[in-house]
Amino acid sequence: MIPTPIRQVLSTIRTHRVQALLMGGQACVFYGAAQFSKDVDFVLRADAENFARLHAALAELQAARIAVPRFDPALLARGHAVHFRCQHPAAAGLRVDV
Repeated sequence: MIPTPIRQVLSTIRTHRVQALLMGGQACVFYGAAQFSKDVDFVLRADAENFARLHAALAELQAARIAVPRFDPALLARGHAVHFRCQHPAAAGLRVDV
């Protein structure tokens, strides 16, 4: 298979056992729709353990927060989204929204 930044993000999330739901354009592609998207959107299971696993996965992807609010479980629980930009060479430039 051809390596893609999206595959790198999904693989890293899976490796770290993050419990999340893939949403948006990438979910459409996964299910066979002809949709183009330049980011990966996740809804996160809101508990401390899963938050720590996601944090580790984002660190591996060298993902830096690119927009407010801060990366805080309480803000995520209230429905806020946090946006990151990956710096890892295999996923460089790809945006991840949580």
